[in-house]
Amino acid sequence: MGQAKTRGAAAIAYPRLNLRDVEVQFGYTGIGGEGGITSEAIDAAVPPDAGIDDAKAFWWATILSAAARTANDSSAKPKEFVETGRNWEAREDLLAKHERRLLAAGKTLLVVYDALDTVARTWPRRHLLTEALLEVVWAMRAFRSIRPKLFLRPDQIEDDALRFVELSKLKSGALRLNWSSTDLYGLFFSRLAMTTDHEARTAFDKLLAYLDLRSGDDAATRDAILTRRWSLVRDANDQERLMALVAGPFMGQGTYAYKKGSTYKWPITHLADAFAEVTPRSFLGMMIAAAKHGATPEDRVITAEGIRHGLRAASKTRVDQLHHEFPWIKGVLAPLAGLLLPQDEDKVFEVWGRAKTIDRLLAEAEERRYLPPFPDGGRGGPRELFEALERIGVMSRRQDDRIDMPDLFRVAARLLKKGSIAPA
Repeated sequence: MGQAKTRGAAAIAYPRLNLRDVEVQFGYTGIGGEGGITSEAIDAAVPPDAGIDDAKAFWWATILSAAARTANDSSAKPKEFVETGRNWEAREDLLAKHERRLLAAGKTLLVVYDALDTVARTWPRRHLLTEALLEVVWAMRAFRSIRPKLFLRPDQIEDDALRFVELSKLKSGALRLNWSSTDLYGLFFSRLAMTTDHEARTAFDKLLAYLDLRSGDDAATRDAILTRRWSLVRDANDQERLMALVAGPFMGQGTYAYKKGSTYKWPITHLADAFAEVTPRSFLGMMIAAAKHGATPEDRVITAEGIRHGLRAASKTRVDQLHHEFPWIKGVLAPLAGLLLPQDEDKVFEVWGRAKTIDRLLAEAEERRYLPPFPDGGRGGPRELFEALERIGVMSRRQDDRIDMPDLFRVAARLLKKGSIAPA
Protein backbone atom coordinates (compact mmCIF):
# COMPACT_ATOMS: atom_id res chain seq x y z
CA MET A 1 0.00 0.00 0.00
CA GLY A 2 3.01 2.28 0.16
CA GLN A 3 3.03 2.58 -3.64
CA ALA A 4 0.51 4.80 -5.39
CA LYS A 5 0.08 2.25 -8.21
CA THR A 6 -0.83 -0.47 -5.72
CA ARG A 7 -3.33 1.79 -3.96
CA GLY A 8 -4.85 2.65 -7.33
CA ALA A 9 -5.44 -1.03 -8.07
CA ALA A 10 -6.84 -1.59 -4.57
CA ALA A 11 -9.15 1.40 -5.01
CA ILE A 12 -10.69 -0.28 -8.06
CA ALA A 13 -11.08 -3.57 -6.19
CA TYR A 14 -12.55 -1.95 -3.06
CA PRO A 15 -14.33 1.25 -4.17
CA ARG A 16 -16.13 1.80 -0.84
CA LEU A 17 -12.88 2.26 1.10
CA ASN A 18 -12.02 5.58 -0.59
CA LEU A 19 -8.40 4.50 -0.93
CA ARG A 20 -7.64 7.30 -3.37
CA ASP A 21 -7.95 9.68 -0.41
CA VAL A 22 -5.48 7.70 1.71
CA GLU A 23 -1.87 8.77 2.19
CA VAL A 24 0.48 6.06 3.43
CA GLN A 25 3.61 6.48 5.54
CA PHE A 26 5.62 3.86 7.39
CA GLY A 27 6.11 3.82 11.14
CA TYR A 28 8.36 0.76 11.02
CA THR A 29 9.63 -1.44 8.20
CA GLY A 30 12.54 -3.41 9.59
CA ILE A 31 14.65 -2.48 6.55
CA GLY A 32 16.62 0.59 5.59
CA GLY A 33 16.39 2.74 2.51
CA GLU A 34 14.15 5.67 1.73
CA GLY A 35 11.25 5.74 4.16
CA GLY A 36 12.60 2.72 6.02
CA ILE A 37 12.80 2.51 9.81
CA THR A 38 14.95 -0.23 11.31
CA SER A 39 15.71 -1.67 14.73
CA GLU A 40 18.89 0.44 14.68
CA ALA A 41 16.71 3.56 14.75
CA ILE A 42 14.91 2.19 17.79
CA ASP A 43 18.20 1.28 19.51
CA ALA A 44 19.48 4.83 18.98
CA ALA A 45 16.36 6.37 20.52
CA VAL A 46 15.47 3.79 23.19
CA PRO A 47 18.46 2.80 25.36
CA PRO A 48 18.90 -0.80 26.59
CA ASP A 49 17.77 0.15 30.11
CA ALA A 50 14.76 2.12 28.87
CA GLY A 51 11.32 1.83 30.42
CA ILE A 52 7.87 1.80 28.87
CA ASP A 53 7.65 5.61 28.68
CA ASP A 54 10.85 5.80 26.60
CA ALA A 55 9.53 3.18 24.23
CA LYS A 56 6.17 4.94 23.90
CA ALA A 57 7.94 8.24 23.18
CA PHE A 58 9.68 6.62 20.20
CA TRP A 59 6.47 5.14 18.79
CA TRP A 60 4.71 8.50 19.21
CA ALA A 61 7.63 10.01 17.31
CA THR A 62 7.05 7.65 14.38
CA ILE A 63 3.45 8.87 14.09
CA LEU A 64 4.42 12.52 14.41
CA SER A 65 7.16 12.20 11.79
CA ALA A 66 4.79 10.35 9.45
CA ALA A 67 2.27 13.18 9.78
CA ALA A 68 5.01 15.75 9.16
CA ARG A 69 6.00 13.96 5.93
CA THR A 70 2.46 14.43 4.61
CA ALA A 71 2.77 18.17 5.34
CA ASN A 72 5.58 18.71 2.80
CA ASP A 73 8.37 17.87 5.24
CA SER A 74 9.59 14.80 3.36
CA SER A 75 12.81 14.53 5.35
CA ALA A 76 11.18 14.33 8.80
CA LYS A 77 12.70 11.56 10.94
CA PRO A 78 11.36 9.99 14.14
CA LYS A 79 14.42 11.08 16.14
CA GLU A 80 13.35 14.71 15.62
CA PHE A 81 10.05 14.09 17.45
CA VAL A 82 11.04 11.87 20.39
CA GLU A 83 10.97 14.71 22.92
CA THR A 84 7.63 15.93 21.57
CA GLY A 85 6.35 12.37 21.85
CA ARG A 86 7.34 12.37 25.50
CA ASN A 87 5.39 15.61 26.24
CA TRP A 88 1.72 14.70 26.05
CA GLU A 89 0.45 18.29 25.74
CA ALA A 90 2.83 19.18 22.89
CA ARG A 91 2.12 15.86 21.24
CA GLU A 92 -1.66 16.25 21.39
CA ASP A 93 -1.50 19.81 20.06
CA LEU A 94 0.64 18.74 17.09
CA LEU A 95 -1.51 15.72 16.30
CA ALA A 96 -4.67 17.85 16.50
CA LYS A 97 -3.11 20.30 14.04
CA HIS A 98 -2.37 17.50 11.56
CA GLU A 99 -5.83 16.05 12.13
CA ARG A 100 -7.50 19.36 11.17
CA ARG A 101 -5.29 19.69 8.09
CA LEU A 102 -6.08 16.18 6.88
CA LEU A 103 -9.82 16.56 7.55
CA ALA A 104 -9.90 19.82 5.58
CA ALA A 105 -8.17 18.11 2.65
CA GLY A 106 -10.46 15.08 2.83
CA LYS A 107 -7.46 12.83 3.40
CA THR A 108 -6.65 9.99 5.78
CA LEU A 109 -3.11 9.20 6.89
CA LEU A 110 -2.39 5.49 7.31
CA VAL A 111 0.77 4.81 9.33
CA VAL A 112 1.90 1.24 8.60
CA TYR A 113 4.00 -0.91 10.96
CA ASP A 114 5.40 -4.06 9.35
CA ALA A 115 8.04 -6.69 10.23
CA LEU A 116 7.48 -6.02 13.93
CA ASP A 117 9.11 -9.31 14.87
CA THR A 118 12.45 -7.64 14.08
CA VAL A 119 12.22 -4.78 16.59
CA ALA A 120 14.50 -6.45 19.15
CA ARG A 121 17.03 -9.23 19.68
CA THR A 122 15.96 -10.23 23.19
CA TRP A 123 12.58 -11.31 24.48
CA PRO A 124 12.28 -8.72 27.30
CA ARG A 125 13.03 -5.87 24.88
CA ARG A 126 10.60 -7.19 22.29
CA HIS A 127 7.90 -7.44 24.96
CA LEU A 128 8.62 -3.86 26.03
CA LEU A 129 8.56 -2.39 22.52
CA THR A 130 5.49 -4.38 21.42
CA GLU A 131 3.53 -3.44 24.53
CA ALA A 132 4.49 0.23 24.16
CA LEU A 133 3.38 0.25 20.51
CA LEU A 134 0.04 -1.34 21.38
CA GLU A 135 -0.55 1.34 24.03
CA VAL A 136 0.17 4.09 21.51
CA VAL A 137 -2.12 2.50 18.92
CA TRP A 138 -4.90 2.23 21.49
CA ALA A 139 -4.48 5.92 22.38
CA MET A 140 -4.78 6.87 18.69
CA ARG A 141 -8.38 5.64 18.49
CA ALA A 142 -9.63 9.20 19.11
CA PHE A 143 -8.23 10.44 15.80
CA ARG A 144 -10.31 10.03 12.65
CA SER A 145 -7.78 11.02 10.00
CA ILE A 146 -4.60 9.49 11.42
CA ARG A 147 -4.86 5.71 11.62
CA PRO A 148 -2.08 3.26 12.55
CA LYS A 149 -2.05 -0.17 10.89
CA LEU A 150 -0.06 -3.03 12.43
CA PHE A 151 1.03 -6.28 10.79
CA LEU A 152 1.83 -8.72 13.58
CA ARG A 153 2.52 -12.42 13.38
CA PRO A 154 -0.09 -14.47 15.30
CA ASP A 155 2.53 -15.75 17.75
CA GLN A 156 3.52 -12.15 18.55
CA ILE A 157 0.03 -10.85 19.28
CA GLU A 158 -0.78 -14.02 21.29
CA ASP A 159 2.35 -13.62 23.44
CA ASP A 160 1.31 -14.34 27.05
CA ALA A 161 4.03 -11.99 28.32
CA LEU A 162 2.18 -8.92 27.00
CA ARG A 163 0.52 -7.13 29.91
CA PHE A 164 -1.34 -4.35 28.07
CA VAL A 165 -4.76 -4.24 29.72
CA GLU A 166 -6.65 -3.31 26.54
CA LEU A 167 -5.03 -6.06 24.46
CA SER A 168 -8.23 -8.11 24.25
CA LYS A 169 -10.08 -5.12 22.75
CA LEU A 170 -7.34 -4.57 20.17
CA LYS A 171 -7.35 -8.26 19.28
CA SER A 172 -11.12 -8.22 18.79
CA GLY A 173 -10.60 -5.78 15.92
CA ALA A 174 -7.75 -7.73 14.36
CA LEU A 175 -8.05 -9.64 11.11
CA ARG A 176 -6.03 -12.70 10.27
CA LEU A 177 -4.68 -12.63 6.72
CA ASN A 178 -5.82 -15.89 5.17
CA TRP A 179 -5.90 -16.91 1.51
CA SER A 180 -8.62 -19.36 0.54
CA SER A 181 -8.08 -21.88 -2.25
CA THR A 182 -10.35 -19.76 -4.47
CA ASP A 183 -8.23 -16.68 -3.77
CA LEU A 184 -5.01 -18.54 -4.62
CA TYR A 185 -6.27 -19.97 -7.89
CA GLY A 186 -7.78 -16.58 -8.72
CA LEU A 187 -4.34 -15.03 -8.30
CA PHE A 188 -2.74 -17.77 -10.43
CA PHE A 189 -5.21 -17.49 -13.30
CA SER A 190 -5.21 -13.69 -13.16
CA ARG A 191 -1.45 -13.69 -13.70
CA LEU A 192 -1.88 -15.92 -16.72
CA ALA A 193 -4.67 -13.74 -18.08
CA MET A 194 -2.65 -10.54 -17.69
CA THR A 195 0.71 -11.88 -18.89
CA THR A 196 2.62 -9.77 -21.42
CA ASP A 197 3.95 -12.93 -23.12
CA HIS A 198 1.99 -13.01 -26.38
CA GLU A 199 2.35 -16.76 -26.94
CA ALA A 200 1.28 -17.62 -23.40
CA ARG A 201 -1.64 -15.18 -23.52
CA THR A 202 -2.86 -16.62 -26.85
CA ALA A 203 -2.71 -20.17 -25.49
CA PHE A 204 -4.53 -19.16 -22.32
CA ASP A 205 -7.24 -17.38 -24.31
CA LYS A 206 -7.86 -20.62 -26.23
CA LEU A 207 -8.45 -22.45 -22.96
CA LEU A 208 -10.87 -19.75 -21.82
CA ALA A 209 -12.72 -19.92 -25.14
CA TYR A 210 -12.99 -23.69 -24.85
CA LEU A 211 -14.66 -23.27 -21.44
CA ASP A 212 -16.74 -20.29 -22.67
CA LEU A 213 -15.10 -17.95 -20.13
CA ARG A 214 -13.87 -15.24 -22.49
CA SER A 215 -16.85 -13.05 -23.40
CA GLY A 216 -19.27 -10.61 -21.76
CA ASP A 217 -18.87 -10.03 -18.01
CA ASP A 218 -16.50 -13.00 -17.91
CA ALA A 219 -13.89 -11.28 -20.09
CA ALA A 220 -10.50 -11.29 -18.39
CA THR A 221 -9.94 -7.54 -18.34
CA ARG A 222 -7.95 -5.82 -15.60
CA ASP A 223 -11.05 -4.13 -14.18
CA ALA A 224 -13.08 -7.35 -14.28
CA ILE A 225 -10.33 -9.15 -12.38
CA LEU A 226 -9.92 -6.41 -9.76
CA THR A 227 -13.66 -6.09 -9.17
CA ARG A 228 -14.10 -9.89 -9.12
CA ARG A 229 -16.52 -9.95 -12.04
CA TRP A 230 -14.32 -12.49 -13.83
CA SER A 231 -15.54 -15.90 -12.70
CA LEU A 232 -12.06 -17.39 -12.43
CA VAL A 233 -11.23 -15.22 -9.41
CA ARG A 234 -14.33 -16.28 -7.45
CA ASP A 235 -15.91 -19.46 -8.83
CA ALA A 236 -14.29 -22.68 -7.58
CA ASN A 237 -16.15 -24.82 -10.14
CA ASP A 238 -14.81 -22.81 -13.09
CA GLN A 239 -11.34 -22.88 -11.53
CA GLU A 240 -11.44 -26.65 -11.18
CA ARG A 241 -12.60 -27.06 -14.79
CA LEU A 242 -9.70 -24.94 -16.01
CA MET A 243 -7.17 -26.71 -13.79
CA ALA A 244 -8.30 -30.04 -15.24
CA LEU A 245 -7.44 -28.70 -18.71
CA VAL A 246 -4.11 -27.28 -17.56
CA ALA A 247 -2.86 -30.28 -15.57
CA GLY A 248 -5.33 -33.11 -16.07
CA PRO A 249 -8.07 -33.93 -13.57
CA PHE A 250 -6.13 -36.22 -11.18
CA MET A 251 -2.73 -36.64 -9.58
CA GLY A 252 -2.54 -40.27 -10.72
CA GLN A 253 -3.01 -42.30 -13.88
CA GLY A 254 -5.21 -45.20 -14.92
CA THR A 255 -8.50 -46.48 -13.56
CA TYR A 256 -7.83 -45.50 -9.97
CA ALA A 257 -6.21 -42.13 -10.70
CA TYR A 258 -8.86 -40.34 -8.65
CA LYS A 259 -7.53 -41.98 -5.48
CA LYS A 260 -4.42 -39.80 -5.70
CA GLY A 261 -6.55 -36.66 -5.45
CA SER A 262 -7.50 -33.93 -7.90
CA THR A 263 -4.96 -31.56 -9.38
CA TYR A 264 -7.13 -28.70 -8.08
CA LYS A 265 -7.26 -29.75 -4.42
CA TRP A 266 -3.90 -31.53 -3.99
CA PRO A 267 -1.69 -28.38 -4.10
CA ILE A 268 -3.72 -26.63 -1.40
CA THR A 269 -3.70 -29.67 0.91
CA HIS A 270 0.06 -30.22 0.62
CA LEU A 271 1.11 -26.56 0.78
CA ALA A 272 -0.80 -25.82 3.99
CA ASP A 273 0.96 -25.23 7.31
CA ALA A 274 -0.33 -26.64 10.60
CA PHE A 275 -2.97 -23.89 10.69
CA ALA A 276 -4.26 -25.02 7.25
CA GLU A 277 -3.03 -21.77 5.72
CA VAL A 278 -1.27 -21.40 2.35
CA THR A 279 0.74 -18.36 1.32
CA PRO A 280 0.54 -16.93 -2.22
CA ARG A 281 4.32 -17.15 -2.56
CA SER A 282 4.32 -20.89 -1.84
CA PHE A 283 1.41 -21.51 -4.20
CA LEU A 284 2.83 -19.53 -7.11
CA GLY A 285 6.27 -21.00 -6.45
CA MET A 286 4.83 -24.50 -6.76
CA MET A 287 3.09 -23.69 -10.04
CA ILE A 288 6.16 -22.02 -11.55
CA ALA A 289 8.37 -24.98 -10.61
CA ALA A 290 5.75 -27.40 -11.93
CA ALA A 291 5.60 -25.62 -15.29
CA LYS A 292 9.40 -25.83 -15.65
CA HIS A 293 9.64 -29.50 -14.74
CA GLY A 294 10.29 -31.99 -17.52
CA ALA A 295 8.43 -32.47 -20.77
CA THR A 296 4.64 -32.19 -20.83
CA PRO A 297 2.14 -33.90 -23.14
CA GLU A 298 0.79 -31.78 -26.00
CA ASP A 299 -2.58 -31.43 -24.27
CA ARG A 300 -1.17 -30.31 -20.90
CA VAL A 301 0.66 -27.29 -19.51
CA ILE A 302 1.87 -29.02 -16.35
CA THR A 303 1.76 -32.60 -15.11
CA ALA A 304 0.98 -34.30 -11.83
CA GLU A 305 4.67 -35.16 -11.46
CA GLY A 306 5.48 -31.52 -12.13
CA ILE A 307 3.16 -30.49 -9.29
CA ARG A 308 4.87 -32.94 -6.95
CA HIS A 309 8.22 -31.50 -7.98
CA GLY A 310 6.73 -28.03 -7.37
CA LEU A 311 5.95 -29.03 -3.80
CA ARG A 312 9.60 -29.92 -3.22
CA ALA A 313 10.69 -26.54 -4.59
CA ALA A 314 8.04 -24.65 -2.59
CA SER A 315 8.98 -26.52 0.58
CA LYS A 316 12.65 -25.57 0.25
CA THR A 317 11.73 -21.94 -0.43
CA ARG A 318 9.33 -21.78 2.51
CA VAL A 319 11.87 -23.21 4.97
CA ASP A 320 14.46 -20.74 3.66
CA GLN A 321 11.98 -17.90 4.20
CA LEU A 322 11.15 -19.15 7.68
CA HIS A 323 14.86 -19.23 8.47
CA HIS A 324 15.02 -15.46 7.92
CA GLU A 325 12.26 -14.97 10.50
CA PHE A 326 13.48 -17.66 12.90
CA PRO A 327 17.23 -18.19 12.42
CA TRP A 328 17.12 -21.27 14.67
CA ILE A 329 14.66 -23.22 12.51
CA LYS A 330 17.08 -25.15 10.26
CA GLY A 331 19.23 -26.24 13.20
CA VAL A 332 16.12 -27.65 14.88
CA LEU A 333 14.81 -29.47 11.81
CA ALA A 334 18.14 -30.90 10.58
CA PRO A 335 18.53 -33.60 13.29
CA LEU A 336 15.05 -34.94 12.45
CA ALA A 337 15.98 -35.87 8.85
CA GLY A 338 15.01 -39.46 8.09
CA LEU A 339 12.49 -39.69 10.94
CA LEU A 340 9.18 -41.31 10.00
CA LEU A 341 6.08 -39.25 10.81
CA PRO A 342 3.70 -39.18 12.60
CA GLN A 343 5.81 -40.10 15.62
CA ASP A 344 5.51 -40.37 19.39
CA GLU A 345 6.88 -37.27 21.09
CA ASP A 346 9.47 -39.32 23.00
CA LYS A 347 11.11 -40.36 19.74
CA VAL A 348 11.25 -36.76 18.50
CA PHE A 349 12.57 -35.45 21.80
CA GLU A 350 15.15 -38.24 21.92
CA VAL A 351 16.55 -37.20 18.53
CA TRP A 352 16.92 -33.61 19.70
CA GLY A 353 18.57 -34.82 22.90
CA ARG A 354 21.15 -36.99 21.11
CA ALA A 355 22.05 -34.12 18.79
CA LYS A 356 22.25 -31.65 21.70
CA THR A 357 19.97 -29.46 19.60
CA ILE A 358 18.91 -27.08 22.36
CA ASP A 359 22.45 -26.50 23.65
CA ARG A 360 23.64 -25.73 20.13
CA LEU A 361 20.64 -23.51 19.48
CA LEU A 362 21.15 -21.39 22.59
CA ALA A 363 24.87 -21.03 21.98
CA GLU A 364 24.30 -19.89 18.41
CA ALA A 365 21.49 -17.51 19.44
CA GLU A 366 23.85 -15.84 21.91
CA GLU A 367 26.70 -15.68 19.42
CA ARG A 368 24.64 -14.33 16.52
CA ARG A 369 22.31 -12.26 18.72
CA TYR A 370 18.94 -13.54 17.62
CA LEU A 371 15.84 -14.48 19.58
CA PRO A 372 15.82 -18.12 20.77
CA PRO A 373 12.45 -19.91 20.65
CA PHE A 374 11.90 -19.71 24.42
CA PRO A 375 10.02 -16.47 25.21
CA ASP A 376 10.60 -16.58 28.96
CA GLY A 377 14.33 -16.14 28.43
CA GLY A 378 15.09 -19.50 30.04
CA ARG A 379 16.64 -22.55 28.47
CA GLY A 380 13.52 -24.52 27.79
CA GLY A 381 13.43 -28.21 26.94
CA PRO A 382 12.32 -30.35 24.00
CA ARG A 383 8.66 -29.92 24.92
CA GLU A 384 9.03 -26.11 24.90
CA LEU A 385 10.88 -26.38 21.58
CA PHE A 386 8.00 -28.39 20.10
CA GLU A 387 5.53 -25.82 21.44
CA ALA A 388 7.51 -23.05 19.73
CA LEU A 389 7.29 -24.94 16.42
CA GLU A 390 3.59 -25.54 17.07
CA ARG A 391 2.99 -21.80 17.60
CA ILE A 392 4.38 -20.96 14.16
CA GLY A 393 2.56 -23.78 12.36
CA VAL A 394 5.58 -25.99 11.63
CA MET A 395 4.53 -28.93 13.82
CA SER A 396 1.24 -30.22 15.20
CA ARG A 397 -0.26 -32.98 17.32
CA ARG A 398 -2.65 -35.56 15.97
CA GLN A 399 -5.68 -36.68 17.95
CA ASP A 400 -3.72 -39.72 19.15
CA ASP A 401 -1.11 -37.27 20.56
CA ARG A 402 1.60 -38.18 18.04
CA ILE A 403 3.68 -35.38 16.55
CA ASP A 404 3.27 -34.55 12.87
CA MET A 405 4.58 -32.00 10.40
CA PRO A 406 2.89 -30.53 7.29
CA ASP A 407 4.39 -31.54 3.94
CA LEU A 408 5.24 -27.88 3.32
CA PHE A 409 8.06 -28.19 5.87
CA ARG A 410 8.52 -31.96 6.08
CA VAL A 411 9.75 -32.38 2.51
CA ALA A 412 12.54 -29.80 2.75
CA ALA A 413 13.46 -31.07 6.22
CA ARG A 414 13.80 -34.57 4.73
CA LEU A 415 11.43 -36.28 7.12
CA LEU A 416 9.53 -39.33 5.87
CA LYS A 417 5.83 -40.17 5.78
CA LYS A 418 4.11 -43.31 4.54
CA GLY A 419 2.09 -42.81 1.38
CA SER A 420 3.19 -39.22 0.98
CA ILE A 421 5.66 -37.42 -1.26
CA ALA A 422 9.28 -38.24 -0.55
CA PRO A 423 12.01 -35.64 -0.17
CA ALA A 424 14.17 -35.05 -3.23
